[in-house]
Amino acid sequence: MVIHHRAEWVDTELKSLKIERKEDGQILVLLFSRPQEGNSWTEHMRNELCYMLDEASKDPKVRVVVVTGDPAGKAFCVGMALKDNPGDPPGDAPEGRPVNNSYARDGGGTAGLAVCRCTKPVIAAVNGNAVGVGMTFPLCCDMTVCAEDAKIGFVFGKRGISLEALSSFFLVRAVGWKKAMELVLTGRVLRASDAPAGLFNYVVPQAEVMPKALELAKEILATAPMSAMMNRQMLLRNATMSPEEAHLVESRSINALIRMPDAREGIVSFLEKRPPKFTADTIKDVPEFYPWWREIVTKSKL
Repeated sequence: MVIHHRAEWVDTELKSLKIERKEDGQILVLLFSRPQEGNSWTEHMRNELCYMLDEASKDPKVRVVVVTGDPAGKAFCVGMALKDNPGDPPGDAPEGRPVNNSYARDGGGTAGLAVCRCTKPVIAAVNGNAVGVGMTFPLCCDMTVCAEDAKIGFVFGKRGISLEALSSFFLVRAVGWKKAMELVLTGRVLRASDAPAGLFNYVVPQAEVMPKALELAKEILATAPMSAMMNRQMLLRNATMSPEEAHLVESRSINALIRMPDAREGIVSFLEKRPPKFTADTIKDVPEFYPWWREIVTKSKL
């Protein structure tokens, strides 16, 4: 598949990412695919992942995205490639300027932000070992299913580096302050079956990871696309608000959605005991006050 990205990216074929479509295209499966290197992360892989998440946002047929590892790699993602990494693609730093800390941008965080801005729910199906960015990226996803025997770890301290991929934001929210400190400060590698509560939605045998992730995705297919988009963004954005601020956002949201055809369809289909046929488009039909949070531009400036 040839992708034609924004001007600052290189046009290229998808080389580090594979695509599968399930349920008549409603579920888009993205597979990290560098099987000879344990599906290790490169910045070109990040580029492709961000591109496909943005494409999923705009595609009305896609309802859910599932991210997993190519089974041939025998891992979900073993972290950043420590050798033969192609490096940062064009667009990360202003053209012609040397790398400078003031406009450096973490690749894992760039991918995490692509998940955050996605208009569709994103599920991580961690089907094997996941360390470094292989463990922090799933934190950004809405749900995570993990293989019980997968080795996981936040090993940054053991490599002399610091947290990335938005993990300083999401990890504490997932497992709590004390457990987050323990996982990060020890750099411990452990089995997913021994992980603290909250890190994963489900820990299952390796063979059941994708079936469970697809089961969750199919449950989402029974809900309204606009409801899914608004609800995931409220949970993501409103947690840092006061109760009063959250109340005002919720009030505007439910008042907008209840006036849309999907609200009536949800009621009528329930009364008629039939599956609903929702039609709202999460790009074209978005409420006029969306987004309600202050958008921060993270792209480096010239």
